[in-house]
Amino acid sequence: MRTIANLAFLSGWLVPQVAWGSIEPRPTSDGKCKCQDPLTGSGCYEPVCPAGYYKCCATCTEAPCYGQAKMYLSWRGLPECIECNPGDFCTGCDTFTRCPDSNQPSRAGPRIAPAKSMSVGDCESCPVGLEASFDRGACMMKYTDVCNVDVVSRCIRSCKAEDASKGKDLTPCERMKCTMYCAKQWSPQCLNAVSQYCLFSTTLASSMQGGIEAEQGQGAIVGCDVDCSGSPSHIASMGVLAVVLAALLSGSLS
Repeated sequence: MRTIANLAFLSGWLVPQVAWGSIEPRPTSDGKCKCQDPLTGSGCYEPVCPAGYYKCCATCTEAPCYGQAKMYLSWRGLPECIECNPGDFCTGCDTFTRCPDSNQPSRAGPRIAPAKSMSVGDCESCPVGLEASFDRGACMMKYTDVCNVDVVSRCIRSCKAEDASKGKDLTPCERMKCTMYCAKQWSPQCLNAVSQYCLFSTTLASSMQGGIEAEQGQGAIVGCDVDCSGSPSHIASMGVLAVVLAALLSGSLS
């Protein structure tokens, strides 16, 4: 349950900060120094968030992410712990690290990891013929040869939820709608490539024979009313997104 955790001054106004819940209790310390200060890179540092989370801008003197993301109460009672993003891992030192790219033959490229990953061991290479999705949270059919990953990813990050109170905290279904929209705005070829992943994610495998199991992620958002042909459906702020994408395209081509 979300609770008002404290108040912060912003441009002379008192702004209530909302916590989305509490994290697990701090484990008993064994007296060993496990973390270095994220600001200096040396010395012993006592983290305030557990593994699987990172502290809001732990390497900043000021925190622009404060109040801008879904944050949980830290061990010192402040809303500052953020779930580790897909494609990253958070070892419990209040920082996050991007999964290293794979250099395996035929599987080279970005690795994936689920949200709240705790170690590099959670990072996985995609099978041959697949590659990491835009947010590096899953493997999908090859698309980087026809999509501008940076531009489409920024477009996706600009999407807002149907429920305005949730801001950019999209449901998996809403995220797929946004992904389809942004791919369509880039090019028909990009749309076609991402459509395959959309169909894969919304179609539940059935009648599998010989004990074969459905692939991981297949039917993960079955029942979602996304149009896998790329037409926007119920996703908020599409008109605004068109303007945003136009600006991004202009910047990428200049």
